[in-house]
Amino acid sequence: MNFLPVCLNIENAGIVVVGGGKAAEQKLKTLLLYTQKILVCAPEIRRSIELLPVTLLRQSYKEEVLEGARLVYACTDDSAINRQIALDARRRYILACVADDPEFCDFVSPAIYKKENMSVAVSSNAQDVRRSLAWRDRIAAELGDEVCRS
Repeated sequence: MNFLPVCLNIENAGIVVVGGGKAAEQKLKTLLLYTQKILVCAPEIRRSIELLPVTLLRQSYKEEVLEGARLVYACTDDSAINRQIALDARRRYILACVADDPEFCDFVSPAIYKKENMSVAVSSNAQDVRRSLAWRDRIAAELGDEVCRS
């Protein structure tokens, strides 16, 4: 796999995160640095996610939740559902990221350091996430900042 690093304007893009657990929360922390137009769909949602400035839809995944989305993150604990979400998204020409399954992703989320209007993204093409995080943290330390752990 070889992912191209790009910067997308998602300020007004519809983003759907399917899942209400730890993986979803990690994605949301990064996404919220750039937009609040996010729909979270899951039958059970962590309390910490409930406190975030996102729209909550407490239900199991149905393809209709993708209506109007430009990006979708499949973050459930069920790999079959995550893959179905990716297939549904592709049929609708929506880019999909499947948590912990890079072979099924149209894009992957890099480790991001953001300060004001500057962003640095570190990616390992989903091969070594811990190393990406370590590089990001070294960049932040070099600039004299701490990193928001996301």
